[in-house]
Amino acid sequence: MSSTDLDSAQPAALPDPAKLLRLGSMIKQLLEETRAMPLDARSRERLTATYDRAVAELEACLPAVLRAEFTRVAPALHTGAAVSDAELRIAQAQLIGWLEGLFQGVQFAAAVRQVRADRARG
Repeated sequence: MSSTDLDSAQPAALPDPAKLLRLGSMIKQLLEETRAMPLDARSRERLTATYDRAVAELEACLPAVLRAEFTRVAPALHTGAAVSDAELRIAQAQLIGWLEGLFQGVQFAAAVRQVRADRARG
């Protein structure tokens, strides 16, 4: 990693990373639990409502820059419309993928800060 790469890496400011981790874990667990089972209409409605609440919670705890990105990539499920099993599972997988990318970005930013601190000390 070059000095230029380190200088351009900006740490992500997350006001409540623990909440993001909890939401990500919940969404991931839902996807794992529902992956192999067929979903009836009531379960699809419940999962759609849970998805919508999770998206709202995520949007509320993200800084503006990340919220804008999240809004662009999070698929909107239409509440009240018939949502297929596949749509739900794909939407959940997209959320999990985005969150995992966010967490990796935060870990990278922390590593960059550590390298900068080490260079400044010695």
